[in-house]
Amino acid sequence: CNTWDHGLDVVIEGQALRTTDEALLGRLADAWADKWDGQWQYDVVDGALRGRTEAGGGAAGLGREALVFSVRPQKVLAFGKGTFSQTRHRF
Repeated sequence: CNTWDHGLDVVIEGQALRTTDEALLGRLADAWADKWDGQWQYDVVDGALRGRTEAGGGAAGLGREALVFSVRPQKVLAFGKGTFSQTRHRF
């Protein structure tokens, strides 16, 4: 949320590892296409995603490679806005 007085900000700390599993990348590409009504479409190419359609109405994403990373949380911080609460979880 981009406002200062409501919502929740979450920070996840941990090691970021590149995801190259093509089956997982395919599922992610399908999920993003569904979420964004087909506006974000990717093909899996050599362990990365490659833009298949124009992103955001222009050619910015067309043919570009998108690397995917996953983070296994070691610490999560959550900051509630409005009531201004904080929570920390360590794993």
